[in-house]
Amino acid sequence: MRRLLATTALLAATAATPAVAQGGPSFDCAKASNAIDRAICKDKDLAKADREMVALYSALLGRLSGPAKEALQKGQVQWIVNRNRGCTGSDADLMTRCLTTRYENRIADLKASGTGTYPFVEEQTIAKWGKVGKVSYSIDISYPRFAGNTADFSAINRIYADNAAKGARESTPPADAGVDREQKWSAEGGYSLYRPWPDAVTVSLGFWAYTGGAHGYGSITCTLVDLRTGKVVPPSEVFVAGDRWLAQLVTMVAADLKKQFVENPGFDDALEPAKLAKTLRDGGHYCWQAGKLQIYFNQYEVGPYSSGPYTVDIPYATLKPLLREARPIAQ
Repeated sequence: MRRLLATTALLAATAATPAVAQGGPSFDCAKASNAIDRAICKDKDLAKADREMVALYSALLGRLSGPAKEALQKGQVQWIVNRNRGCTGSDADLMTRCLTTRYENRIADLKASGTGTYPFVEEQTIAKWGKVGKVSYSIDISYPRFAGNTADFSAINRIYADNAAKGARESTPPADAGVDREQKWSAEGGYSLYRPWPDAVTVSLGFWAYTGGAHGYGSITCTLVDLRTGKVVPPSEVFVAGDRWLAQLVTMVAADLKKQFVENPGFDDALEPAKLAKTLRDGGHYCWQAGKLQIYFNQYEVGPYSSGPYTVDIPYATLKPLLREARPIAQ
């Protein structure tokens, strides 16, 4: 823990000092004392991500004071603890993938936290591993907890905690799994924050698991949280009243996906207006970000597993006539 606190102190001072080595991470690789630090030093992309993350953290820390500053410092220490605990192992490729994902998510979080009311989001984790019969398993799930006092966040926090617990439970092999050969099960979960508006935060939750079978499964689900109320804001409360917005959105999304299907074939019948409208009523597809709405379709929703997920980006300037005034995404 003393080393982690020292690391946090280093992060706070980094903004005023250049990187220890040109192209290296924020710390001195000559003093790298664990596998995580050595992996970052060996990978130029991870080193770059570490520098960017530290710069964002230091800049934000310098703008905050009081409880918000203390929360950010505490959160950074916890992020380092979770990073080191979650990205351990002897497989170098898996470690690199784990570190890449965690840095991407932390960078997105820090960017989102630097605009508007500080969101006071604490990272929670479920991490466990073991072996049941012939099945070895590892679970590394991170999820957010809103700890601010601007509103009552208990309902949304309970949803995030329950979903994480469910993912961990379903990814833990039961005693009677009936597996007659050695298998490795795994579950990974993380989140990113985006700031579409000063008083709103989008939480993008990602989950992936393999529990036997031909391949793994996973999804990304987004929720828009109003920091003034602590409530999830569905698309129907962001767009103008009625279904005019949905009809226009169906037209825009279908046109974009048709172009994508040329290179990455999907399900043509998924673009039928009635089917696509039903899909787009689900608020989990709406990842509101700075300057744009990204609509995310998970595997199987509009295309086969082999085609992967699809995204459609729509600038707010295009959506402006469809957005309500004085709502979290009003432009």
